[in-house]
Amino acid sequence: MKKICFILALAGLVLPTVWAKGKPQATAAQEDFVLTIGLPVEGGLCEAPFYIAVEKGFYEAEGLKYREFKTEPGTTMTHLTNGTVDITNNLLATMIQPLANGLDVKIPLALHTGCIKVIVPTDSPITTPADLRGKKIGVPSMNASQRVIPARVLAALGIKVDGDGAEVEWLIYPSAELPLALERGQVDAIGIGDPGASIIENQGKARAIINSATDASLKDELCCVTPVRSQTLADHPEAVAKFLRAIQKASKWVHENPDETARIITEKRYVAGDAAVNAQVLKTYSYRASVSLAKTALERNARDLQAIGLVDKSVDVNALVNNTFVPVPNVPDAAF
Repeated sequence: MKKICFILALAGLVLPTVWAKGKPQATAAQEDFVLTIGLPVEGGLCEAPFYIAVEKGFYEAEGLKYREFKTEPGTTMTHLTNGTVDITNNLLATMIQPLANGLDVKIPLALHTGCIKVIVPTDSPITTPADLRGKKIGVPSMNASQRVIPARVLAALGIKVDGDGAEVEWLIYPSAELPLALERGQVDAIGIGDPGASIIENQGKARAIINSATDASLKDELCCVTPVRSQTLADHPEAVAKFLRAIQKASKWVHENPDETARIITEKRYVAGDAAVNAQVLKTYSYRASVSLAKTALERNARDLQAIGLVDKSVDVNALVNNTFVPVPNVPDAAF
């Protein structure tokens, strides 16, 4: 074997794998691979396990070599597809339409429940989701989870949410301007994520009429996932597995220690707001970090969005799910 390797080396050829005692060993390129993790510039509670994985050494315990790359709002999928980042956190609902249009990423894990609300002014006559018929709802984009999740809730109530004869009007505002639009009466309600929603509620300015963390139809559905570049998963499956196992351990830690998690990520300025408020919100989430529930959530979102017209009826949902959901070897099904 040594003679063969010497001859190939003289010929200028590179062996993709070095063999020792009949077993393949990782090449230097594989061992030196650094996984790039995309995280938002303005961190949220959804990314809590990512921050805890750093603070508590879960990445290092798995032997993962990594670096972080900060992404601006709305750019995550672009960075993922062009190779700037290898893996990230993203709201699943925002990904269904891009996936239906051919977005080539894989989803091996879903993280937690909760995180999206629809809020109205405290003195609003709107008291239930059904009262949103005929109303204006402010959202950051037509493809955002802040729009998709309430659209699913309203459609289930028989309210037409899109197309000709739509019974609600969706108005687009930059995320930072949504609370002001609500305060000024430009919209009747807004779709917003936590901790922003809870901060406004605690100020006495608004109340929630839809809460994905507690509403019966949504509270058990995992909303955030860890999309990974298809090429990264194909070339470096063990690095991805190390990342996923670390995130599962961090998710379990977050779930069991919400107050300490809130203190750490607030004091270290990973997220904005008050530690007590952030802890209050974290306690409404369930950080299960599940493989199998990622497939469940993917299928449910895709079918619901197709039913209400946000995904074309020609899309084969089974094919979309089977092509996108990819369990990674050596990763347990759930954090707990």
